[in-house]
Amino acid sequence: MNGKIGEVRNSQLVSTFGPGAIMDLPDFSIIIAGVDDWNLKQCVPINEPRLTRKLGIQKIYTPPMVESKNETRQGSLPAYRFPRFLVCPKCRKLSLAKNFFKKENENVSYCKCDEENGLTKVFPARFIVACSAGHIDDFPWDFYVHKEDKSEKCKDLLYLNDKGATGSISDVEIECRGCGQKRSLDEAFMGKGLGKCLGHRNWLGPWDTQPCEEEQRALLRGASNLYFPVVVSALSIPPYSSPIHQDVAGVMDRLTKVESKENLQMLIDMGVFAEFEDKNVDDVWSAIQNQRSLGEGVDQDLYYPEWQALLKGTSMDAKHDFEIEEQGVPERYKDKLSNIIMVRRLTEVRVLDGFSRIEALPDNIEKADSETTKASYKASLSKKDYLNWRPGIITKGEGIFITLNEDALKIWEEKFNSNQIPMAEAFRQYCDDRNMEYPGGPEPRYVLLHTLSHALMRQLCMDSGYSATSLRERIYSRNTDTERMAGILIYTATPDSEGSLGGLVELGKKDRFEEILWSALQEARFCSGDPLCSEHKPHAIGDLNGAACHACQLAAETSCEKSNRFLDRAFLVPTVSETELAYFE
Repeated sequence: MNGKIGEVRNSQLVSTFGPGAIMDLPDFSIIIAGVDDWNLKQCVPINEPRLTRKLGIQKIYTPPMVESKNETRQGSLPAYRFPRFLVCPKCRKLSLAKNFFKKENENVSYCKCDEENGLTKVFPARFIVACSAGHIDDFPWDFYVHKEDKSEKCKDLLYLNDKGATGSISDVEIECRGCGQKRSLDEAFMGKGLGKCLGHRNWLGPWDTQPCEEEQRALLRGASNLYFPVVVSALSIPPYSSPIHQDVAGVMDRLTKVESKENLQMLIDMGVFAEFEDKNVDDVWSAIQNQRSLGEGVDQDLYYPEWQALLKGTSMDAKHDFEIEEQGVPERYKDKLSNIIMVRRLTEVRVLDGFSRIEALPDNIEKADSETTKASYKASLSKKDYLNWRPGIITKGEGIFITLNEDALKIWEEKFNSNQIPMAEAFRQYCDDRNMEYPGGPEPRYVLLHTLSHALMRQLCMDSGYSATSLRERIYSRNTDTERMAGILIYTATPDSEGSLGGLVELGKKDRFEEILWSALQEARFCSGDPLCSEHKPHAIGDLNGAACHACQLAAETSCEKSNRFLDRAFLVPTVSETELAYFE
């Protein structure tokens, strides 16, 4: 397949349509290729030292961009046709794309079944197979219909019939007109007749495979569980957002053998590090030492330094793209809240670290994504065993940061006999049922903060004019002997501009936020699904939420950092079924 076949926004390449995702175009379907064929000369490096150390990589690159005289536009990204099997809507013939007619200089395929009316455009088959290890392949049509008994006369004689009687999958039937065998697809969706996964990684090339022992599952081509991106993000905070730290991060891979300040000065004088010529060598050496002291992997905590920066950021100067303004806490909520902070400027870096299929990887609550990057069923973006860079984007925006009163929170947590709550046990069972490692369940304070965040996002959307998908959350929750966090950052950030126009951050002013918080809490008390919603118990039906549903608490997929898990209105305010657990009584 040659030439330009479609467009996608940069932000989508680290989320919805990253490498390994299926993308439907008007005439055919493709799978976004891995990063091995990216032209890194067209990619702009992103210098975020905390995030690179977290992921154990050296570089973060934006998707390819091409600069012309008047604009900067997206460069080319490789993709493969997938699935390779096509279906004619008239005669129902099912075959590989190469067996249909294709006009010169066109990527569209046609069937010649209708001689009177001319060519009939064919479309991708809507059924594929995938496994929980991330592999994906065409549905094994021949193998499935012939049950391993195929003769030579059956070559290229498959037809996909749809009776349309009930609208169920049992109406769809694969037929071989060479031997006459037929088989309904309902057996495939019950897990029969597909066999073991062959380990195909079609996003890395049509014939790329690896050993796999998982069972294949039949899925629709557009199924929502075909692609779960593993996105790791971090705020760019002082001191790492300063120009010196940015320059050091850009060449950190070349600084590994620089062992002293004198050695650094000598290399600068020789022109090896021209980017440091106009800077104080003491400041540069301090930045190098600072970045070398950062932990790696699980030892690199992304959240606690951000928590500290959000609380202390007022002392930072304008060279950091990070600006906050503290507001007073309304008298009504002084015993429940400690801080309300308007974050006038913030920068977030989002990085795609891989993806999963069938099931989203479990979220680690306490360590804030530290284990996510080590998950065994995280599919790779590259053929290489070790890829020293990842695709990412920079977003800029604004937000509102609030913290809860630690003394009031401690009293509230005494309502629970221990940190284990019903949804934590439900999450353990959730992981066991899917053969996933249990990363630890949520503490009561996390459920409280998460539910408060969703309630505020719903109200802020109504007051600010932003859509429900424009706002995002970042939950700061920890309760250890040395570190305690209980805060929420609700923000909007976009890669297409230098932030927004202040429509969100202005709502963080003391008087305005009091009104918003009061309205959010009032709305959370009742749900149109009550009393069923309020009576929802995680341990009773195996769900991961308490009193929370689409009508009251669930947010857009792009807004919630934990996939709409661990929510319960009863932790926030009294509900019609539970009045004793509320933090805001």
